Amino acid sequence: MVCYTRNINKVFAQATEEEIQYGLTWYAQAQDECQAIADACELPLRVVVGVVSALSPTNLWSQNLKDARLFCETFIDGGYYTDVKASTYKKMWEKAWLILEATPQTDDQVAAILNGPKITDFFLCIMGHNECVIDGHAWGIANNDRRVMQEVPSIGKKLRKELQKAYVNAGKKYGLTAYQMQAATWVAWRRIHGVG
Repeated sequence: MVCYTRNINKVFAQATEEEIQYGLTWYAQAQDECQAIADACELPLRVVVGVVSALSPTNLWSQNLKDARLFCETFIDGGYYTDVKASTYKKMWEKAWLILEATPQTDDQVAAILNGPKITDFFLCIMGHNECVIDGHAWGIANNDRRVMQEVPSIGKKLRKELQKAYVNAGKKYGLTAYQMQAATWVAWRRIHGVG
């Protein structure tokens, strides 16, 4: 794990001021955008963030927000998820709708409905928990190993927890959360390796 943390910090040391600023602000801005939907639809923030997270796989961020707003507006207008479409898998539409119907009272309840490591961690990051999303890029940064996503080994539960702990530890050195460190190193890594 020490090696993971060292590698993360090496990438962070190469980050530009702009990339660091991106890391510091991305999730806070994401929460603000979700809060705007929550306010407009008179829904709890955690519900909207849960909907956004459920609809996030294979979805561009700007489209993700549009889809989430449409789902929330359809819900409060008495419609059903089959009345709308989102730019992700239908199974995710169902999860998003279940969150709207259940109106969970805690973040843990939303996480239980999401029930998938990446989307759950994405939800927790936007809600401000000291977590991070472990994807192929996060794995590459921690391992100092640039690969195409199809070549990244499977990230099981144990490895995911080890990598998350490494991002927590790397962030502590600079007074950042795990998600801020992950976001800053992600954009730096993309620039360093010319990843689109």
